[in-house]
Amino acid sequence: MNISVTFKHIDSSEAIKQYAESKVSKLEKYLNNILEAHITLGMERVDHKESGIAQIKLLAKNLDINAEEKSADIYSAIDLLMEKVEAQIKKHKEKTRRKDYGEEGASAPAEESDIPDIEIKNDYEKQPLSIKEAMQKIKKRNKDFIIFKDKGTSKISFIFKDKDGNFSLIAPEL
Repeated sequence: MNISVTFKHIDSSEAIKQYAESKVSKLEKYLNNILEAHITLGMERVDHKESGIAQIKLLAKNLDINAEEKSADIYSAIDLLMEKVEAQIKKHKEKTRRKDYGEEGASAPAEESDIPDIEIKNDYEKQPLSIKEAMQKIKKRNKDFIIFKDKGTSKISFIFKDKDGNFSLIAPEL
């Protein structure tokens, strides 16, 4: 990364320059494709008080950031500027991630061939049932399973028929 520092209405100081460069170089942990960073540091008189001004123009592979911060002294202006730039980088990365993986911000998509076709059904009992009633409904409907709300516990339960014809119940904390 190429970092350049310019002083405006302030005497150039090697200490300030190194401080700014070290802060900007830490941005690489958030964004590793930074090409160039140009920092302008200066002083400005506002309401008869001196204020430090820090500006940055950051050029990265897919991102350009321009930011400015003012503070009582130049060091705190640099700190505030870096916080602002970090926030913009994080926002950009989150936006890019959402765009790449869909609006929900889901994890990385699997290969299309790995994902089976899923048919969504609303096939569950809306009325609370006892375990015995749920087993009767499975037999009556000739299904392999049923999802229902247990009358006794008021929890969602799942009864299914094994390959050997026995029934099994999955229920949270009975």
